[in-house]
Amino acid sequence: MKFILLIIASVSLSVSAQSNTVKVFTTNYVTAAANFRDVDGTPYDITRSVKWEFVRCKFQNQAGDFAVFRKIDRVKIGERPAPKPTEVDNLNSSGLFQSAAATLPRMPVDLGIYADQEGAFILVKNFPEIHAVTDQEFQPRLIRTGETNFNGSIVAIYDCGTPHIVPVITSKLVKIP
Repeated sequence: MKFILLIIASVSLSVSAQSNTVKVFTTNYVTAAANFRDVDGTPYDITRSVKWEFVRCKFQNQAGDFAVFRKIDRVKIGERPAPKPTEVDNLNSSGLFQSAAATLPRMPVDLGIYADQEGAFILVKNFPEIHAVTDQEFQPRLIRTGETNFNGSIVAIYDCGTPHIVPVITSKLVKIP
């Protein structure tokens, strides 16, 4: 790579020496698409990385660089009765009705009843500055970056990331006055 750059640089110098021009480089910084986020200097595509997760939580307050949230957990509180077999199910099990669906194994169905319950506190870094009120519910896409001691208990630290900035370098020939 260095060898190729050296050849290009020498060719451009020879051209500029012959024509009284100078090559000027300009660097512009462009924000990448919204799904590209930087966390501690590492760029991520949040739609493809398995480290990013949606976290249901309620806003509590702002504490310095962090937003304090209370996680919302889904808790199983009971069982529903099993569904009664239908006429089509009876035909499938007896072999009278053959189809692609009848030959597939049945998937277990979770018949539980769930409720939302407030869980542990979490701290979120780089949460956008918005006018959130206490107990307002959010479901941001976050990446877990560590843990810390917060009010005497260990809490998880998550990060929303910052927009990914990409340098775009352009060049042009400018005549020497």
